[in-house]
Amino acid sequence: MAGWDTPLVDVLGDKTAEALERSLDLVTVGHLLRHYPRRYAERGELTDLRDLVPGEQVTVLAEVRKVNRRPMRARKGSILEVVVTDGRGTLTLTFFNQPWRERELTVGRRGLFAGKVTVFNKTRQLNGPDYRILGDDASAGDVEEFAGALIPVYPAAAAVPTWTIARCVQIALETLDPPEDPLPAALRAEQRLLGLVDALRLVHRPDSRPALEAARKRLKWEEALPLQALLAQRRRAAAARPGTARPPRPDGLLAAFDARLPFELTAGQRAVGAELAAELARTHPMHRLLQGEVGSGKTVCALRAMLQVVDAGGQAAL
Repeated sequence: MAGWDTPLVDVLGDKTAEALERSLDLVTVGHLLRHYPRRYAERGELTDLRDLVPGEQVTVLAEVRKVNRRPMRARKGSILEVVVTDGRGTLTLTFFNQPWRERELTVGRRGLFAGKVTVFNKTRQLNGPDYRILGDDASAGDVEEFAGALIPVYPAAAAVPTWTIARCVQIALETLDPPEDPLPAALRAEQRLLGLVDALRLVHRPDSRPALEAARKRLKWEEALPLQALLAQRRRAAAARPGTARPPRPDGLLAAFDARLPFELTAGQRAVGAELAAELARTHPMHRLLQGEVGSGKTVCALRAMLQVVDAGGQAAL
């Protein structure tokens, strides 16, 4: 069984592990399982080809519309041009001296196609792309890692296409010795969160959108909780530090400022002002972020708090 820190070379072998490290900086089983899909393609929904950007390394789900094989002019051999579509835009796949691919890439078949987008004669194309044909009747074989309706599409590289990552993830999941869950059982029960291993399985191989969202919810909690706990510790430590109390004065600058305001403070501004005044009067530092829309009166609230500090012998900066 593999642990979280087990090197990928021990699980996947030298060649694959080297490619993952060189292309994606993935070294351990934990690194690989935390390499989440960028998006999910659905078998019934093709990729919008109009969004493709030249120079980008992409993986698209598309349907073969047209296949044409012709001889090359300058030298012996042939060019196979396969036009794939999403129903709106098109993309040309170009293969040099690979006539056998014509038997796999027949009109009507759908597949995942991966490569670098280039432009030739104002036409976007993938030159010699990797691909996987989807469907039980495909001669190229429907791969097990894409057996579900939702197809994970990973941040990939030319040397490591998305289906290679999916296959590696499946091997890692099958050999994983389940680690101790970092989230306490009571918290998971209270928040209705999946266990870590279940979340990892479903984020990589979701069987439905609700299952995927449940996995994402759990993993987001795991990322956010340590940060929130750290911030809470910092707030608690800051609240324990001594500070100079700056209580309000009934006859100071703040009172004079309020008396000469050419408008009446809103209920919200008065409520915020009272809260700031109470916190400034304590013997611990105030840590406060005031949020509001443009024109809601944040500046006047800040200015009134500053005047209270000055009234109590302190300094303020805007």
